[in-house]
Amino acid sequence: MKKIWMFISVFILMVLPFSTFVAEDNEPEDRIQEFMDQAIQEYNIPGASLSVIHNGTSIFQNSWGEMSNGKHVTQDTTFLIGSVSKPLTSLAVMMLVKEGKIDLDSPIDDYIPWFTYESEGEEAITVRHLLNLTSGIGVSDGLVVTDNFKSNNDIKGAAERLSGVKLDHPPGEVYVYNSANYLLLGAIIEAISNQSFGHFMEQRVFLPLGMNNSTAVYDSAILNGFVPGYQSWFGKSIKSEEMYDRAGAPYGYMTSTANDLTKFIDFMMNGGELLSEEGLQMLKSTPSEADKHYGFGWHFPKSGEQYPFHTGATADYRAEVFFLPEEKIGAVLLINKYHEFEAGAYLSMMEGIRSILRGEDPKLVGLNTSIQWISLSIVLLLIIGFGISIYRLMKKETVNRRSWLSIGVSMIFLAAGMIPLFTIIAGVPWRTFGLFVPDVQLLIKCVVVVVGVYGVIILGMVRKRSNGVIQ
Repeated sequence: MKKIWMFISVFILMVLPFSTFVAEDNEPEDRIQEFMDQAIQEYNIPGASLSVIHNGTSIFQNSWGEMSNGKHVTQDTTFLIGSVSKPLTSLAVMMLVKEGKIDLDSPIDDYIPWFTYESEGEEAITVRHLLNLTSGIGVSDGLVVTDNFKSNNDIKGAAERLSGVKLDHPPGEVYVYNSANYLLLGAIIEAISNQSFGHFMEQRVFLPLGMNNSTAVYDSAILNGFVPGYQSWFGKSIKSEEMYDRAGAPYGYMTSTANDLTKFIDFMMNGGELLSEEGLQMLKSTPSEADKHYGFGWHFPKSGEQYPFHTGATADYRAEVFFLPEEKIGAVLLINKYHEFEAGAYLSMMEGIRSILRGEDPKLVGLNTSIQWISLSIVLLLIIGFGISIYRLMKKETVNRRSWLSIGVSMIFLAAGMIPLFTIIAGVPWRTFGLFVPDVQLLIKCVVVVVGVYGVIILGMVRKRSNGVIQ
């Protein structure tokens, strides 16, 4: 139940401009600080950085905790920004559109003729389709070439491995969130500019915007202080090994800072020399189709107030940005921990910030690790159950050898097919699943081992019996 003063605050917001609320009331800053302190503690986040701006001026800026190398987080600390890279890639594409080097509705064959695909329809994939994630490329196909940490990986090489893909849908018909679209946009930018994607971003985007600590190149990220983040195991933060896809910058592996990303969203709200006003409006306008909520590198809420936002996640980092074009307010939140099953909790952090700015009560979603504990319980129950079964089999003087042989063989086949079957049903490669839910993947491996070992033990015991009698 809301408190009386909250109703008063809402009333004030209704009759006064938002800018007046920001200028004359310091309370939101204190509430944001209290809210973030609570979230950092509840979610066991090792390090975070938040920046909120209004009309180009900071109204809240703070950092918490440490990075994995023990350094305190600041507004200039380097984070992997995940899919927040996509709006930056989209900006780069629109700059080339402005220069007449890219036509949004031209087939991508005009720019990367070496990339081929199979489609049931006659419609060709266009640059616009890639920007809007409507190319028809399937999620499972895209995941094969994304989040790959091989040291010799490059953008064109990754795109070439995707070449020949069979589309799940005709281009332009179905929206499917798939980072492979932005991998191809990176290849197009390289082909048109005759330079590496990272160099193009540095010279044409980051430097003009003053994003001096942002990069799309691994070596530069290291120089800027990039270190591994944290994976979550049963909700607890565990330092990860370095996980960086050198071909992934166009869709998810740029690095940046809270200070730099506020400069980017300030540009998105107020414009600048990089884009014409028409091009900028295309980037931040709500998609026209009623059932689409993604366009030109930005998400839009499925209901309620419409505004551009984007979240980003790698295996050990998470980022989120949003801005309200009419109110000229935006925010950046970076954290150095991630787990796919905790995504809803992290979303509630930025939603809480928006609630505070609207004069409402923020709410945190609880960190739910029930799937992990249920999975662990299954492993333990299988060990106990199979142990009892083996013990009883040992005590029996006679057994039905055929039945027990069938059980043993079935267990071995089940163990062998469990992971492939899981990946088919889930539609996610086993490698990708392990990156984003490592604790659950380990427990599934444990189930496979327990089932397989049980089958082997049963077969071994039955083989020692002849005619139902112990030899």
